[in-house]
Amino acid sequence: KGTYLAPFATIAYAISQCSANNNNIIYVREGYVETVIAAGGITFDVAGVTLIGLGQGANRPTLTFSTSVAASVLVSAANVNISGLVGVSGINALTNPFSVTAAGCSLDIEWQDASTSLSAARAVLATSVSRLQVELAYRGFRNGGQVVNAIRLVDCSHVDVLVDAFGVNSVGWVEMA
Repeated sequence: KGTYLAPFATIAYAISQCSANNNNIIYVREGYVETVIAAGGITFDVAGVTLIGLGQGANRPTLTFSTSVAASVLVSAANVNISGLVGVSGINALTNPFSVTAAGCSLDIEWQDASTSLSAARAVLATSVSRLQVELAYRGFRNGGQVVNAIRLVDCSHVDVLVDAFGVNSVGWVEMA
């Protein structure tokens, strides 16, 4: 029913129940887990939606990206805000688990490479957007697999980035292309 005691089964379904620019807020319960297996497996296609993950530490809502290296959360609607989620690599060389293609959005998330052999190429890819805010805690490893860049910005403007990163990278924590 979409309540704390009777929540929707998936984030995608919760998004489908929102209406554009109506100040909809989706709360994701502590300890929630979901697996994202395809590109746009979760798509924020409703403008003005805010998602807030509840909980602290290891009890925060967690999305595991697996099956396909293209598995992703796609933010394609403007003014979407996502906070409190943890993303985990369930497949090696994951390309862009959080992909933003719309203006006025914000992400405040944590990314965790699952092991030295299960790491993402990057956590966030933003393409042709303006007015983007990204706060990213990236938890990688000192050896084994390495991230290319934690955040890649392609043809973006007016972007604020805060990265708290651990691990190694081959290009830089933030790449501007």
